[in-house]
Amino acid sequence: MVSLKSFSFSDWLAQLGGACRRFPWAVLLLVFLTGYVMFLIHGDGKSADEKWNFFFIFYPATGSLLAVSLQLLTEDFKHRAVAIITQVLVHAMWLGVSLYLTQFERFSMQQLIAVSATVVTMVLSLFLLCFCRKGDDVPFWNFSQRMIVALMSGVVVGGILTLGIVLFVQSLDWLFGMKVNSWFPYIPTFCMLLLAPLLAMSQIPKGEQKRIHYVAPYIGFIKGVVQYLFIPLLLLYMATLYVYAAKILLTWQLPVGWVCYLVSASMLGMVILIFITFPVQHEQANSFFKTLTRLLPLAMLPLLVLMSVAIGRRLSDYGITVSRLYVVVFNLWCYVVCIGLLLCRNKRIWWVPASFAVVLFLISVGPWSIPNVTERRLLGEAREALVASGMKQLPLTGAQYEEWLKSADGEITKSIDAKLHYLQINYGYDSTRGLVGKDAIVGTLDKKRGIAEEGETGSDLQYYNNKNSLLTSVSVPQGYSHMEKVDDVVLVEQRGNLLVLDAVSRAVDDVKKYRFEVTVNQFAERDADRNHKERVEPLILDNGSAALVVDYFSLSIHNDSVVYPSISGILFTK
Repeated sequence: MVSLKSFSFSDWLAQLGGACRRFPWAVLLLVFLTGYVMFLIHGDGKSADEKWNFFFIFYPATGSLLAVSLQLLTEDFKHRAVAIITQVLVHAMWLGVSLYLTQFERFSMQQLIAVSATVVTMVLSLFLLCFCRKGDDVPFWNFSQRMIVALMSGVVVGGILTLGIVLFVQSLDWLFGMKVNSWFPYIPTFCMLLLAPLLAMSQIPKGEQKRIHYVAPYIGFIKGVVQYLFIPLLLLYMATLYVYAAKILLTWQLPVGWVCYLVSASMLGMVILIFITFPVQHEQANSFFKTLTRLLPLAMLPLLVLMSVAIGRRLSDYGITVSRLYVVVFNLWCYVVCIGLLLCRNKRIWWVPASFAVVLFLISVGPWSIPNVTERRLLGEAREALVASGMKQLPLTGAQYEEWLKSADGEITKSIDAKLHYLQINYGYDSTRGLVGKDAIVGTLDKKRGIAEEGETGSDLQYYNNKNSLLTSVSVPQGYSHMEKVDDVVLVEQRGNLLVLDAVSRAVDDVKKYRFEVTVNQFAERDADRNHKERVEPLILDNGSAALVVDYFSLSIHNDSVVYPSISGILFTK
């Protein structure tokens, strides 16, 4: 037990200074990140150039994480020059990636998944990169638990310090009437973005402490919790799935989709359990405990087969999606993990998170990634179906697409309409630009086939545009002399995609209504999501006696094809 007398403030400051010397680039990036966030807080979130906000936050945050990981790897290199060159090259590459991402107003699904997978890989690399040599599993386990404690202590101390300072500042107001509430946003920024990471870095093992080959005795309390609570709960969970598998064999029915989630949760629990009980695998005693945990991967294999059958059914019935392909790869990875753990008798564990990080990165980044493969596959299937049904000239206009939906085979139209809807929702409207025009309305059919979920009958469609204010830019149409802003444009009648609207004028004592007709396709063509990179012409409705320039609209189309509009605009009259 450590005596309070042994605590030295100078020692604590020396630890923080040691962290700065050990991870200089990470500390510099965190200082810049903290300063920039404070700058944004001071300016109410506005900077000189809004498009650089992402870069000045994303790169320092991820770059500091990368800097720590690279330092942990390269500080073991024999040649200092090789370590420096490695760090410079990797940082330069990530700086280029960050600058490349800055040009986009918003990420596509492929970019979001790729960036997320890369950041997850960076986090895992903190634990993995130093221990890629054979026989490093014990040092890896010791280092990992100390790293987790360091991260948790940094967050906890930073949170406590934040709360304490906030209460102190608030007390100045309560006791002395000092209005210093404007300081509040700066306190968590400093404590959590700079101080907490610095505290965590100061606790990361180094030198000989980084590679401890000694397996510490298992703490009795933790062993009891695992042995009498965690393991029985996991076994109960797995037993339930076994009973369900027996029901499938007796009734000869294919499993439903949620089986994948339950099996995945069981697999995750098994992996966590094996990591927690890793020291037991190296003890001479506890033979029953060791045997039980070593048999878990074998017991998991039949459940993985059940998961594979469920995935196969989903793919056969509803086609591919990004999430389903990720589940397929995860299922295959689980097979490898279970077989590998059986062969090594749970004594080698480094490769489990390492293989997960490598597989996640490979299937998420690059033209071969699952999101890109899924997009190409769905676009190819949709194109082939349209061409095979006689649609030689692509893209189809909205009217042509509606005619094709009525004339082609019902099952084919449901499948293709669902695929186009999925592509537009997840990849953006530009992904289907080569197949259908911007005025085409997709996603209105019952999605009993294609890529829909089981029992799903089509989600609501949304069209909106509130990006451009036309009040100061629209010209008075020729022949009109009066202008009025109208907010109560009401739907009078709906005939398919044709909407009959009344614009209510209140410019004179007598309320007067002006009737206009417009199609849903015209709104779809001007949807903000379809045109986020380009400016479109405003929607102008003219009935001869009045003209309505629509400056805002929001349309919801429910599963029953009923349209619920919210429209405002500028009414011109003669």
